[in-house]
Formats: sequence, structure tokens, C-alpha cells
Amino acid sequence: MRDIPPVPDHDIELSGGALALDFANTVGGTHVRPTHDHLQSYGDIASFAVLAGGLPPGVAKRLADRAERDPRRAAAVYELGIALRESIWAVFSALASGESPSDADLALIGDAAADGAARSRLVYDKAGVSWSLPADSDELDRPLWDIARSAADLLTSGDHERIKECASTSCEWVFLDRSRNRSRRWCDMSDCGNRAKARRFHAKKQTARV
Repeated sequence: MRDIPPVPDHDIELSGGALALDFANTVGGTHVRPTHDHLQSYGDIASFAVLAGGLPPGVAKRLADRAERDPRRAAAVYELGIALRESIWAVFSALASGESPSDADLALIGDAAADGAARSRLVYDKAGVSWSLPADSDELDRPLWDIARSAADLLTSGDHERIKECASTSCEWVFLDRSRNRSRRWCDMSDCGNRAKARRFHAKKQTARV
């Protein structure tokens, strides 16, 4: 079992632009020395998936009930979820830096995405035909399948070239830069962006005094 960083004092922020990126950003600070972690238990992973649109609330409730009945399995899926998060972050962080992601990280994402794909079926609704997981599925891995598929879809699309990592030295969040000229530098302008502006302003004042 890993050492879990402290519980954060704020809600989860969804600024990554994709389900998988938001999942990677559920840890604060750096991934080597995190300052806090939104994912403290299996239930937190399911709650994140609901918040980010990757899991219907009714399914999450059913999974929570099953997790209570099978805590050992829930703990194992939780550890797998954390490993998936770290692999997703490592892959997209590498791409943002112009480096090659590791085969092991790609394999973990691919295996989780394949597990979900094997259980998916084609369904039709007013939006058209799409792949969907059965509504009555109660496998505890389910929240991870959509997250992994989001990562796989992003990796195999042209959008992977728009992946960036926050320019802050104290933040490693990854995000999809959809700005017209690809000029976005911060995970969130109101957070890391404003802190950077404040530091530059302070530095200018100190220089002016000298």
C-alpha cells in the first residue's frame, strides 16, 4: 500500500479538457512529492467518475454498495486506479515534453481500455450509434474503463499534439490546449497563472528598488 498524501481542502477541478487528463490531475503538487490527493479510497474514484461525466450516478451507487460488501477487491481496484492515474500522467507529461512514453505505461492504459472495450456493446439513441457499457454492470473496475478509453482515444487522435503540462514549477497538471494559437501555458489562469503573474510583479518591484 502506498502512503496517501493529505486530503485536499478544495473540490476537484476539471481543467484538463479530457476525462483522462482530469483524472491525472487529481493529485496536487508534483507526482513525486504530492501535497494532497483527491483519491483516498475506491469511493473517491467512483465519485470522480460521476463528477467528470464518466459514470452515471446510479451505477456509482451500485458500485459503492458492492465495494462495501467486497472491501478487499475494492482496495485492489483502488490501487490499480492509482497506478492507471500515474501511467496516464507519465505518458502525457512525456508527450508534452517531446519525449517518448514508456511501453509499460502505455501497456497499462491499453490493458484497462481493452478490458472495457471487451464488455462494451453498440447502442443506438437520438445522438446516433456509439459504444456503451451495460447499465447493469457492477464490476468494480468499471470507472477505470472509461478513463482508460479516454486516454487511449486522445493518444490515437491528432489532439495528442495539443497536450501541455502546466508551466508552474510547483504543478504538473496536464491539459489539452485548444487555444487557436496553442498559447495556453497554465492549467488554470486563475490559479497557477495568477500566482506566476504575482511572482513576476514582485520581482519587477524588487528590481526597481535596486
